[in-house]
Amino acid sequence: MNAAEIEELLIKLVQIPAPTGREQKRAEYITDWLQRLGYCPFTDTAGNVIVEMKVQEGGYTVFMAHMDTVFEDVDISVVKNANILSAPGIGDDTCNAAFLMAVMKTLIGQKCRPLKNLLFVFDTGEEGLGNCRGTRQLMQDYKDMVDEVISFDLGSDAVCVKAVGSKRYRVTVTAPGGHSFHAFGKKGAIETAAEMIHAVYQIQPGKGAQTTYNVGKIEGGTSINTIAQKCTFLAEVRSDDAKALQETDKQLCDIFDAANDPAAQIHVEYELIGFRPTGNGVPEAAQKARADTAAEVICRYTGREPVRRSGSTDCNIPLSMGIPAVSFGGYRGGGAHTRQEWVDTGSFEEGYNIFLAFIGKHFIWKD
Repeated sequence: MNAAEIEELLIKLVQIPAPTGREQKRAEYITDWLQRLGYCPFTDTAGNVIVEMKVQEGGYTVFMAHMDTVFEDVDISVVKNANILSAPGIGDDTCNAAFLMAVMKTLIGQKCRPLKNLLFVFDTGEEGLGNCRGTRQLMQDYKDMVDEVISFDLGSDAVCVKAVGSKRYRVTVTAPGGHSFHAFGKKGAIETAAEMIHAVYQIQPGKGAQTTYNVGKIEGGTSINTIAQKCTFLAEVRSDDAKALQETDKQLCDIFDAANDPAAQIHVEYELIGFRPTGNGVPEAAQKARADTAAEVICRYTGREPVRRSGSTDCNIPLSMGIPAVSFGGYRGGGAHTRQEWVDTGSFEEGYNIFLAFIGKHFIWKD
């Protein structure tokens, strides 16, 4: 496929809504598209679209791109200005899904034969509280049968080589509440939540690893003249080091526990709503070899050496199981997770070639 055909496919894909947890329509389109090419895709219990190529005994190499986006929009318009396409979700990860589909079209068109067992996967639930649902299901179903995972995510400027783990909580504060004038002095749920959030931002992460925390959403209360009876907020802690994640998570939970005040009838509950593990026991040489290959291919077609960094991607799950996994993409763009997200169509040819070079070495090509 040429750049113009990839652009047409990308615009079609991004206009099919696929918010996390509701990827079905996009999955149906991809399934039908692959069937018309001659593939035999199937859908698993997590909604992943999978094409399996088994040619021998042994494990699989997995090539995957996630279908979900962070946007709830049902009517998505694509704006084109010269070589820039803008739309919510057009880059992360729709553009890489289009590249993967384009390469699959080339492979079947050239009647290429796989050299080893392969899985092509368009997965669900990578974003936010999707909690890597699709990848978890895939790794459960193919347990002990996966040799390596390549997650096509991000742009072509970076290779994700280390997993950023996270723990995410929904915190609920309840209090008696009352009238803001007549019950003045009673402690309310919002006041308590505010104190807790302030305490969260006083946490001092340990040195030696990048460890972060955040409160990303808060809601509650009844009216401006009511001492709130209920308040909820979402909080998370992240780190690319398992020990640092555990230690900072304990500090977070200690803050939640300490806010309970039976005398004032203040009650705090917190629920773990998301957990992404860090890496665990991945062979260093094997992981470096895959990162080196990804960087070399990207540099070959872009002329730029990509940054190697930590990240929270579908690779978290295989890396936590000791399986080598890297994540990278093929497009130039920016504004991920914003409504102004954009991609440069001038990068489509190089992006396609990056994917083709990386995937194509796993196939026998006709002369």
